[in-house]
Amino acid sequence: MANYTIKANLLKLKGAFVKDLKGKTGTVKRCLIIPIEDSGMILGEKGCYLNMAAIEMKEARYDDTHCIKVSLPKEQREAMSEDERNSIPILGGMHEIKARPKPVDISSGALDDDEDLPF
Repeated sequence: MANYTIKANLLKLKGAFVKDLKGKTGTVKRCLIIPIEDSGMILGEKGCYLNMAAIEMKEARYDDTHCIKVSLPKEQREAMSEDERNSIPILGGMHEIKARPKPVDISSGALDDDEDLPF
């Protein structure tokens, strides 16, 4: 089974923006503000969730094999026109994490010619 890396630009969510927030003790710089209902997020008892779908692309771009979009509930998606469905922004991409081969350390003597081979 493969492992994947996902990169999403949350500023593409509807209504999202970055702002410095000032509080009683100071300013918190560069906060990401996302309106929950406008963006397609769901506020539940245990957290705030964003359902996303990974859609396989016909041709890989920038090593990404899938594009990431907000996954809307069936009723909401069916109530939208085709133009509205097509205008849902691509948040990012996904691709398989490929393992890099480990380099062989020849300085350790592992390939010494004087050693007998085990076969």
